Amino acid sequence: MSDIVSTYTDGKVKVDTAGVTRKPVQDRSRDRVERVVAAAERLLLETGPERTSIPEVARLSKVPRASIYQFFPSKYALFLAISERHLKAVADVIGQLELTNEAEPQNGQFEHMARSVTRAAADYYNDHPVASMLILGGPMSREAYLSQEVTIQDIGHQLRPLFSRYAPDAVLPQDPDVVTIAVEIAFACMKHSYFTHARIIEPMVDQAAMAASAYLRHWLEPG
Repeated sequence: MSDIVSTYTDGKVKVDTAGVTRKPVQDRSRDRVERVVAAAERLLLETGPERTSIPEVARLSKVPRASIYQFFPSKYALFLAISERHLKAVADVIGQLELTNEAEPQNGQFEHMARSVTRAAADYYNDHPVASMLILGGPMSREAYLSQEVTIQDIGHQLRPLFSRYAPDAVLPQDPDVVTIAVEIAFACMKHSYFTHARIIEPMVDQAAMAASAYLRHWLEPG
């Protein structure tokens, strides 16, 4: 598998996965890729990542093996593409949250915000077992790890204005990026829950929100 290229600019990591997967252009190619992804997700659920293979994906999807390799040079490149779809979906779900209907932040709203974000992510992972398997149970490769970290970073950037609105006078450092670190803390709690319970259980949603909130309070409520 080709290495992906990562760069660090203005406090943000950017990742180029062009060397790992090729994007379909024609409608026929896009249809084939969708069939391949659907077959791979089915096999992942039925047999797990270790036993999922390109030949089995080709058999189930009825897409020639040579055609699959044009877009996914290995099964790990295919897993990466599936992971990236789910990571984008998680980020979209969080980005669409209406975390407050109040004109001004109210007491307890900070905890509500943290729990709403954690709850939305947990619900997505619990509803999409392949996402849990590849992301919470992974990553399956360095490329998947970097893609995962970039998504966590992007979620942190989405949330930063909300936390700044909660405490406009607070200084939230960007290097290190404390909001992204808070997201990492919540994510670690969810990974632990998946490891121990094969899903994100309700008490761990509370623990994830509480841990991230406690970390951020150092800057949001100094002293």
